[in-house]
Amino acid sequence: MAVTHPKGMRPAGRGGPHDDDVRVPATLPQAVREELRRALHPPYDLPLGILGNGVLLVICWTLLPARAVDALFRFQGPFAFAMVLALWIYSDVPVTNPLCGDAGHSIAALDDPAALRRLLYAKNIAMWLLATPLCVLVAAAIGVTERRPVTFLVTASWIVLVPLGALGAAAWVGIRWPYHPLPLRERWAGRRRWRPMLLRWTVLILAPFLVVPFLTAVLTVPGLLVWWWAGHGGRVTDGQFAAGVLLTAVLAAVAWPAGHRRGARLARRRREQLAAYLADPAQG
Repeated sequence: MAVTHPKGMRPAGRGGPHDDDVRVPATLPQAVREELRRALHPPYDLPLGILGNGVLLVICWTLLPARAVDALFRFQGPFAFAMVLALWIYSDVPVTNPLCGDAGHSIAALDDPAALRRLLYAKNIAMWLLATPLCVLVAAAIGVTERRPVTFLVTASWIVLVPLGALGAAAWVGIRWPYHPLPLRERWAGRRRWRPMLLRWTVLILAPFLVVPFLTAVLTVPGLLVWWWAGHGGRVTDGQFAAGVLLTAVLAAVAWPAGHRRGARLARRRREQLAAYLADPAQG
């Protein structure tokens, strides 16, 4: 699919085209390959974001006072660390601001809901391919240390399946309130327009750390009820843990495509505003 942008609507931003003709990948595998190609070349935004979030979680989990850790992380324990690590890594800008990171292709796809969903899926899958193996390896190391292989397998299943369920609805944030990935020096240079350049941007870069855990928690509520009912307040067995994870994974499998379908409809209703915004990084 190829489109020609109207005069004055040429997009800018990382990964944006340098001409007026933008080709949206025709298939999901092509779109995923394009996302991985972009991620694995300078400036390496996605891998560096994944690594930075992982390091930040380790620092918070190990170095903060016990009260602060209790306030930040409701669930604790060796395997809980691996699950929280997955959530923390997914709680990043590409999840809640998917359109502006690749403004050219986003504008090209706004009039085609299927193409837009394909791009959103591809961004999720690229992040999944880079982040999930790291989290599973951490869970495997914990499983070996704790000598609990079954618990590791169930935890790995949660890591692989459940966080994806939150990503479809999380994209609504960036569809409704996108922002351009501008260098900090450019934002500071435009600080006289402090609402779009600093205040709005600060709120939206912090939003993933609230939105993704909240949506995942909503998906996990039925599983938590299973664990509470089965364990009666005591320790949950591996079988009970697996039952809760299975129920949560089913809900996540429904929520992921449903969230993206709803997001594509929202983007189509706002396509004129989005196209104008995505084409003009000066809007902040």
